[in-house]
Amino acid sequence: MKLQRYLCRNCGRRFSEPKPLKQKPERLLNTDSASFLYCQVGDSKEGSKNLTLTENPLRNGLAGATNAAIDSRGKIVEFSFWLLEQGYSPATIKSRVKRLNRLVTLGANLNDEESVKEVIARQKWSVSSRVNAVDAYDSLLKMLGRTWKPPIYRKIRLLPFIPTEAELDQLIAGCSRKMATFLQMLKETGMRAGEACQLKWTEIDLVNNSVRVTPEKGGNPRNLKISNKLVCMLNETPKNNLYAFAHATDMWIRNFSRQRKRIAAKLKNARLLQITFHTFRHWKATTEYHKTKDILHVKELLGHKSINSTLLYTQLVNFNEDDEFTVKVAHSEQEACQLIEVGFEYICDFERNKLFRKRK
Repeated sequence: MKLQRYLCRNCGRRFSEPKPLKQKPERLLNTDSASFLYCQVGDSKEGSKNLTLTENPLRNGLAGATNAAIDSRGKIVEFSFWLLEQGYSPATIKSRVKRLNRLVTLGANLNDEESVKEVIARQKWSVSSRVNAVDAYDSLLKMLGRTWKPPIYRKIRLLPFIPTEAELDQLIAGCSRKMATFLQMLKETGMRAGEACQLKWTEIDLVNNSVRVTPEKGGNPRNLKISNKLVCMLNETPKNNLYAFAHATDMWIRNFSRQRKRIAAKLKNARLLQITFHTFRHWKATTEYHKTKDILHVKELLGHKSINSTLLYTQLVNFNEDDEFTVKVAHSEQEACQLIEVGFEYICDFERNKLFRKRK
């Protein structure tokens, strides 16, 4: 039943049309319930006005903002299809659509360039986040055939955080079985998290210990070796899906953040909180360059199109000659193979034995 609302001009109290009386009027007038006959203070509907008329100006004021938001959301849907037609990768489409939706949520009107600039300027975002938001809106205007004068934000390229191998191993050991397998894959191959999420079981060779990586971000495809340890972890993973890690990257990130926070608190090591999925890629590239001193090898390992992206890893860490190593002796061919699989580097022969070392 539709209920008419009234507002008393004398006291400002809101009250409703009367319902059929099932109790005495005296009791009804003394109640604090929402449905009583008259305003208790004004004692009359004379001098009252329709609440709908009172609130209409406010509602009309909000209607413009609502319509602008709806129009912006519609443009974003159209924008996503346009990006798809232009041949952009799903990861790029998802990222740009997400940033535009965030701008609308924060109050930006995508039809007004100055409104977008103001919203971006107000946020406590990093320079990279601001640049990405500007790029996303610039692509939208390109679809609409419009131009604008974008704000100037310049990215500052910083050297990424490189943890020790022991810290990575502690993090992997403390995570759930499936998350540990995912992290071990990132550590051994240096692939991107998005590439790992798209890894199919048919691309994993558990006999020859290798994986075929389908590139992301226009990179190069590659075939990478994996250890017996990772093969065992993959064998214990249920194969009831086409993909080895059958979840979206965002879901893996949320799950990883919770487990990382728990492990960092347990081990009292705040450095673990700085480790992200991409940190494993940085660590792999840095250690691989240190071992081989071959920048082209690292470029092929990471699948970079341009060597300029790989040159960053030549200056990440200055390894000193007095660094500490773990030294092992292999007495047989089998022992030598096992040491190489866990990352030890062959040094020389000594009294018919082979010496290996690995950085602590």
